[in-house]
Amino acid sequence: MAMLFLEAIGPKGEELALAAGETTDIPVGWDPDLNTATFDSDLPEPELEGIVFDALGTIDADWRSHLRVTE
Repeated sequence: MAMLFLEAIGPKGEELALAAGETTDIPVGWDPDLNTATFDSDLPEPELEGIVFDALGTIDADWRSHLRVTE
């Protein structure tokens, strides 16, 4: 089981994270206090990151201006 945490650093962070969750069917939650998305999956961590990052890249090629990996 892996979890991926992405912190919003741009204005579209929440929107992109939730869209990636919808696109991939990977459960994602949003914490408005921390401006952080949490993806939760049974996949290994590298595979989870790859799937989410690919989805984000398809949604917005500039997604790294809005989200960054955090712990």
